[in-house]
Amino acid sequence: MNNPINKILVINTGGTITMAAKATGELQASKGEVLVELIKDLTSDLCSTIEVKPLTLANGDVLGTSDSSEIGPRHWDAMASMIINLNDDYDGFVILHGTDTMSYTASALSFCLAQNTKPVVVTGAQVPLSKPGSDGLQNLRLALYVADQSGKSLPQLSEVMICFAGQLLRGNRSRKSSTRSAVGFSTPNAQILGELFPVPTIFTEQLRPLPNSYPPLNSSSLGFSDKVLSMNLNPGFTGELLLKIIIGSDIEGLVLRVFGSGTAPDSFNLADVVKQAQQQTNNRFKCAVIVTDVYNGSLDIHRYEAGKNLRSKSIIDGRDMTPEAASTKLMWALGSEDRKQQLVKLLGSAVCKEMTAAR
Repeated sequence: MNNPINKILVINTGGTITMAAKATGELQASKGEVLVELIKDLTSDLCSTIEVKPLTLANGDVLGTSDSSEIGPRHWDAMASMIINLNDDYDGFVILHGTDTMSYTASALSFCLAQNTKPVVVTGAQVPLSKPGSDGLQNLRLALYVADQSGKSLPQLSEVMICFAGQLLRGNRSRKSSTRSAVGFSTPNAQILGELFPVPTIFTEQLRPLPNSYPPLNSSSLGFSDKVLSMNLNPGFTGELLLKIIIGSDIEGLVLRVFGSGTAPDSFNLADVVKQAQQQTNNRFKCAVIVTDVYNGSLDIHRYEAGKNLRSKSIIDGRDMTPEAASTKLMWALGSEDRKQQLVKLLGSAVCKEMTAAR
């Protein structure tokens, strides 16, 4: 057994990896009793001691475990707050999470923790640890290995990452790609960060540089707005209907998946909708972010004439961002008054390698 040098905190938010079956056969969130015993057995493989804590709010209230469909802004704040407040006490962090919204959480955390210099590894499973054939054991073991910075076998990592099926992915580039395959995630517009099986290999040229010490990691980076609408542009959908939706609600920002490399019909003039929405809501509505509806690819809104109605100072070109990253980034940018003051600049630039830099 290795002599423990560092400490890893496992934050258990729930998800399939810790679920148990009800009498009806349906899976439901559990406290992860199997997990605690399993981690004791894994400690001998690492150079770190491991502690498991439930997801807890800053006031001490325990949120407990949930299906990932329940995870949202207050959970992201709680996860990031735990990591910020306990940063000096631990050398790496592992977050157990359901797969359905894992890419949203990993993306959201990447913006809150842009100044973090320690590994944050999000993982889960397609099959619960309590069931035969679970992929959770390998995912958990490898996630702990990545977080185990004291082992010195990997380069220093300062990413929010997803560890799944033997691959290490940048969290804000990830998308869930399968509900059944063990290879449940991919990064369609970016290379993976590493392959962990059978021989751990990190592609160092893909890693983001260690962040500067300023601005420091603190609670000022927390906060998400829930007043963001994310939707697809469907054939036949009109600008008039979108304007009615925005005016008739308290929406502050829109993420819109447009066609292909950035096109929309003449009947859907997004630039005009955004302008009218700003005027008719006294600038409550701030802006729109557009991304492609294609799984793999980037926007080029000047390529076709059909992209002319998507061009405006208040429409941010999301380039090759995933819809998950675009949505959580906009929620984060609208989440504090300070960030709102630099909204367009934040949304148009890469905060933590969530999109390719502008050409």
